[in-house]
Amino acid sequence: MFKGSTTTLSILVLSTVLLTACSTATKRPDAENQIPQPQQVIIVDAMTEEERFGELERIRNEPLPEFRLGRGDTLKVSVYDESDLSTDSIPVRPDGKISFPLIGEITAEGKTSSEIEKEITERISKFLVDPKVSVLVRGFRSQRYTIIGEVAKPGTFSLDTSVTLTQALANSGGLSQRQFHGTSIDLADLGRAFISRNGKMLPVDFAALFRNGDLRYDVDLRSGDYIYIPSGLDEEVFVLGEVNSPDMFAYRKGMSLSKALVIADGYTSNANLKQVHVVRGSLTDPELYIVNLKDIYNGEVTDITLQPGDIVYLPKTGLASWSQIVNQILPSMALARTGNVFTD
Repeated sequence: MFKGSTTTLSILVLSTVLLTACSTATKRPDAENQIPQPQQVIIVDAMTEEERFGELERIRNEPLPEFRLGRGDTLKVSVYDESDLSTDSIPVRPDGKISFPLIGEITAEGKTSSEIEKEITERISKFLVDPKVSVLVRGFRSQRYTIIGEVAKPGTFSLDTSVTLTQALANSGGLSQRQFHGTSIDLADLGRAFISRNGKMLPVDFAALFRNGDLRYDVDLRSGDYIYIPSGLDEEVFVLGEVNSPDMFAYRKGMSLSKALVIADGYTSNANLKQVHVVRGSLTDPELYIVNLKDIYNGEVTDITLQPGDIVYLPKTGLASWSQIVNQILPSMALARTGNVFTD
């Protein structure tokens, strides 16, 4: 594996290799007619440890977005010197609205508490002289994060209070385990685990955090965060992007790139067949093979044999950097795993 910074694109073009097999020192007569392996480009654009910590520090210092109400949140509304109009718990209903005496229904979903406060003040002024209204959020049930994969209790959890990544794992019952010859073994593959936020992967090293206790990777979660901890026993491949049925498929021994595309019901008319991306290994320390599928179909090079855990991605256009590639892949992986797409 070659290492590079996030600002440096390292490209290694592997030379075309002719298949040879010699039983003696003499080359087989038909060796020159063997189909060569596909020309592959390995792009390595992985962060150094120093760069990861710098990016995490920047993320920690980002201001929290202004909270906007969602379904299930609860409000405390007080009207000064009007106890009959004050209440400690008004829920935001499934239709996104709340009800308040005298003025009826108000659309609350997507609004801030100050916006609700202003609207109640304006509408209740028809009945009261110079009303003093206060609106506070008491419950944040609309704030949620998702953790799936090899944890004891995968699912979506409320983010009522501050929750870190390690606390999220504890809330989900810890890593899945199995008894083997009287010994408990973790099923999770922390090397391929990731957390994404708004469709972008955070530079968290799960193995360093959960195996080595490096708390510098223990980020605070935000609403919408998506955590995926894959199984070390799974044999699967993802076929994503410009294919007719993007999804996660069971791996079969000897599965080729072209076979995987057939299983995904082929590619769309927008697919860039000259730059099919095959991602192998951890998303934080990847190998990326860019393959010209037309060369394979034309018999100019041999098909690629996939490995368990590979991600096949057919883009619309060429992608120049690893950050662009992974930010295209992550939402599709979330869809394949949970049916939820996380976008910017």
